[in-house]
Amino acid sequence: MKHLSCLVGVIALALVAVLPAHAAQETETGVTPPVAEEAETDMVYDPESPMEKGKISGAYQYYRLCAVCHGEEGRGDGPMSRMLKTPPPDLTQLARNNGGNFPFLRVLAMIDGRNMVEVHGNREMPVWGQLLTREYDQFVARAIELELLLHLNSLQVK
Repeated sequence: MKHLSCLVGVIALALVAVLPAHAAQETETGVTPPVAEEAETDMVYDPESPMEKGKISGAYQYYRLCAVCHGEEGRGDGPMSRMLKTPPPDLTQLARNNGGNFPFLRVLAMIDGRNMVEVHGNREMPVWGQLLTREYDQFVARAIELELLLHLNSLQVK
């Protein structure tokens, strides 16, 4: 029992000695210093989600999924375009060809695979919605599709 009360006393004394210094540092700088465990964790932080890794970016996904056929600027001149039966469209003209308005829903239906015209045969463009859903959870896949739409909108000629 004596040992326990001594231990409690030592801990209390240590806290009394440390806390004023911690409070003074916080008051002087206006910043709370990180606990040692937090500081160590921050130094080795490795993002796990695609959002934290920056992979949700529309530009990143465009270059990863689309540029090989549609070209870096979306003009339909990617390195694979010459090998396709049907040349990829110039994505910079989507708004112009739609009365000046970017056709968000129609383009989304092309990306996620809902817009497939069976009469014309198999489409050469992969169904990215299915691929993205296999790679990521449903929320992330939809976020990528939205970011792709926003990026494609930014490529439109004025």
